[in-house]
Amino acid sequence: MKTIKTLKVQKSTAILFGLFLSFCLSSNNFYGQEITVKGIVKGQSFETVEILNGANIFLKDTKTGTSTNKKGEFTFPKKLNIGDVLEISYLGYVKKRVTIKPNSSFLNITLQEDDNQMLGALNSNKRYKSKRQKD
Repeated sequence: MKTIKTLKVQKSTAILFGLFLSFCLSSNNFYGQEITVKGIVKGQSFETVEILNGANIFLKDTKTGTSTNKKGEFTFPKKLNIGDVLEISYLGYVKKRVTIKPNSSFLNITLQEDDNQMLGALNSNKRYKSKRQKD
């Protein structure tokens, strides 16, 4: 009888170990997966959508990043994990943050134009007069 009892303990231990191992391997596929990210960055103004040459793409809170080429395309230099956040910016457009998901191997990003007002001289018809005293 002792032989039967020891076999049952060994089988249940092996089953539990197998379940634990399969759980660890399956969860690693979702959370530890590294993705090569490519994409294209466009800018949308009021009337048109244009490709942005030289847009900046950085991994949040790091110095790792890249910029777009003449066609607006980029390939991120580092493989990214699911949950990482990319920050995309371009002068005159609102900065955008994109979270990496399992299906994020190709990103199509559109930045919205920022409302910027240029400061300059006031429109005036008066000539400028110096306040310095003439000697």
